[in-house]
Amino acid sequence: MDWNMQFASATENMRRSTVREFLKFAKQPGMISFGGGLPAAELFPVAEFERASEAILRKHAGRALQYGETEGVAELRDYIATKYGVAVENVMITSGAQQALDLLGRVLIDRGDRIALENPTYLALLASWRVHRPEFVAIPSDENGMDVSQLGTGKKMLYVVPNFQNPQGTTLSHERRCALAEFAVRNEVVVVEDDPYGELRYEGEPLQSIFELGGKCNGPVVSVGTFSKVLSPGLRVGWVVAHQKLIEKLVLAKQSTDLHTSTFNQYVAWELATSGLLEHHVPRLRAEYERRRDAMLEALSTFMPAEVSWSRPAGGMFLLLRLPEELKGAEIARAALAAKVVVVPGEDFHIAGGENSLRLNFSNCAPELIRTGVERLANIVAQFVNNTAKYQVSFSSV
Repeated sequence: MDWNMQFASATENMRRSTVREFLKFAKQPGMISFGGGLPAAELFPVAEFERASEAILRKHAGRALQYGETEGVAELRDYIATKYGVAVENVMITSGAQQALDLLGRVLIDRGDRIALENPTYLALLASWRVHRPEFVAIPSDENGMDVSQLGTGKKMLYVVPNFQNPQGTTLSHERRCALAEFAVRNEVVVVEDDPYGELRYEGEPLQSIFELGGKCNGPVVSVGTFSKVLSPGLRVGWVVAHQKLIEKLVLAKQSTDLHTSTFNQYVAWELATSGLLEHHVPRLRAEYERRRDAMLEALSTFMPAEVSWSRPAGGMFLLLRLPEELKGAEIARAALAAKVVVVPGEDFHIAGGENSLRLNFSNCAPELIRTGVERLANIVAQFVNNTAKYQVSFSSV
């Protein structure tokens, strides 16, 4: 059988994740990986997970091991609703924030819809929504986040990561948040506010969310969150907070996908979140990730050629390296593999441009490894800058 004749036309818009392709090499001996958006495994609260699991099995085994409601476990939904100051009917639990984004695409995007995005933006969002064949509209982004003044009209939706954006690490300023909320309300444009990194702030004061500025559930802003960055990505527990009519459609879409998010994992997340763990665990994460961010920024300043620039995030897990325009991030990323360093080309995060960029993660490596890895990477970049690079590396040869 010729399987190429059997596939749905939507599969033509599916692409392999560049991040996943490069991460295949991260487990090789001696590799230093700045590639994935991985939390530090050594900081996972393992003992607390063990106690929470035992407590759930002791107190709620009958419910935790059973099928559950598509909307999510009532106790966890109530916790999220209280956190956001909304009704429980405005909350749905999802299998990670990624499922929330995917479901939003399924219920909101028709072919040809114009969707405004930061340029660059979250790679997996592009992969999820691309299959619906919208028209992505790239909005310029700078150190203050998306340039809201460039939005124009005629957009159905807008996607934004306001806090410590992936891949740049930038934060949308308060002024631009207010302008974006006002734009969304005035033009009835749905804004998807994706905030996986908001708890990981290392400097400055938290900024009001677009969701709050846009009237919460009475407005056009949809809030997406997750426990992946503060508890564990292995839980696969995220959420959507939105108007009840949208939640109802999302429930229908989720029922045909996975019926419901893992009931047991939801109960574990609820037990951990309400036990007081986050009050002392999140500050611990902030302190350590700040130390790692500072180590990367210092190493970049020490070793990188003067022709290279980079973002300076106030939180989160990432920064974006900007190379001279004539250089290709993908070529340097392949060359870095031979030097036992994993980085991700920035081009695939962009709607347009970005060929001369690299995304670097700093949360997953200890500071001493960060310094070593940046020095190795800088040596390779310097060779490309000076036209002396001799690397001809392919995925198959590494």
